[in-house]
Amino acid sequence: MSPADADARRRERGVIAQREYRKRHASKVQSLQDENQKLKDIIAEIDRASHGRRALPDDLRAALFKARDLAGISDDGVGEQEEDAHTDEVEQVATGPLLPEQPAHTPAASTAVVRRATTLEIKFPPDYQPPPDERFSPRLDYGLWFETDRVIRILDPPTDIVPYLGAGMHTLAGSIFWSTMDYTLDLWNSRSAPPAVRLLDRMFSQSRHVVDTGYLMSLAQARVDFMRKGFMFRKLSEQFERNTMVDLERLISEHHKSRGLPSKYWKKPEEVAWNMLSQLTPGQATRFQAVIEGKGAPADEEMMRSMITWLAQNYVCFGDGPRWSNISISVGIGSWVKGVNDADAGVLDASKLSAEMLS
Repeated sequence: MSPADADARRRERGVIAQREYRKRHASKVQSLQDENQKLKDIIAEIDRASHGRRALPDDLRAALFKARDLAGISDDGVGEQEEDAHTDEVEQVATGPLLPEQPAHTPAASTAVVRRATTLEIKFPPDYQPPPDERFSPRLDYGLWFETDRVIRILDPPTDIVPYLGAGMHTLAGSIFWSTMDYTLDLWNSRSAPPAVRLLDRMFSQSRHVVDTGYLMSLAQARVDFMRKGFMFRKLSEQFERNTMVDLERLISEHHKSRGLPSKYWKKPEEVAWNMLSQLTPGQATRFQAVIEGKGAPADEEMMRSMITWLAQNYVCFGDGPRWSNISISVGIGSWVKGVNDADAGVLDASKLSAEMLS
C-alpha cells in the first residue's frame, strides 16, 4: 500500500469517526432535552395541583417556588388586573380609629399562635371566606416574578424593611410590621369577599395618591419574600426604582398635611411599639416579648394577638409602610393596656379582652 493510499484511508476513518461522534453527541443531547422536558412537565403538573391550596407549609411553598424558577415555569394565576382603584377620600381619619364592624370573636383553638417568631396569626372577621376560585394565586406576583430570562436575584434588602430584619424581626415593632404585611396580603388574595374589600378600603382609600393598589401589594409581597428567603426577584424595569415608595410617601404625607394632619400625627411601627411598651410594666413587657419569640403563655398569646389584629385592621397605607393615627393609637392601645391590667388582676379573661378589642 502506497503512502498516499494509507493517508487516504486514515482521513476516511477520521471522517467516519467524527460522523459517529456527532451522531452519539446529538443523540445524548436529545435524550437530555427529553429528560429535562419530562421534569418540567412534572413540575408544572405539581404546580397546577398546588394552586388554590392555602394550607401549604412554608417550606413546601418555597420548594415549589425554587422548582418553578429553575424550570422556567410561570404562575398560571399571575398578571390579573387589579381592581378599580379607590380614589375617593375618606374623612373619618380625624374622628378616631376605624373599628371593624363585626361581632365578638370566639376564643381561638389552643394551637400555636406564632407562625414564626416575627408574625402572630391574626383573626379574620367571622364572615370572611377565602375564595375557592383557583384564579386567585396564593402569591401576588403581579406579572413580575417568573420571567426567568429577564429577572435577577436581589440580595440587598429594600431600605424600608431593614429595621425589621435580623434582630429587628424579634422585636415588637418587627412583629407589628410583618404581621400587618401578612394580614394585608391575605386580604388582597381574598378581595372578592365583602369583608376583605371593606378592610382594604380603610387601609388604602385615605389618600387620592394611592391609585395602584395592586402595584403596592406586589411590592409588599416582594418584601415578605425577602424576609422569608433572604432574596427577592426584580424584573429589569423601572417598576422597582428605589425612590418609588419614597415619592409616594411624600405625596401622601403632603395630602394629609393639607387636611390638618401633619407627619407627627402618624406613627410608624417603632413608635407604636414604644407607646405600647411605655404603658406596660417590666414584667408585662417581658411576657409579651416571650410571645414574640414563640415562647409565651397561651393567655399572653391571646392578648397579644388581639392587639396585633387590631393594629393590622386599623392602619393607613403611606406607600412606604403602615401608619397609625394618634387618635387610634391612644384609644386602641389604652383600651388594650387596661384589659391587660384587668386580666392580670383576675378581673377579665384574656379571651374576653380579645373579644372587646375586635368587637
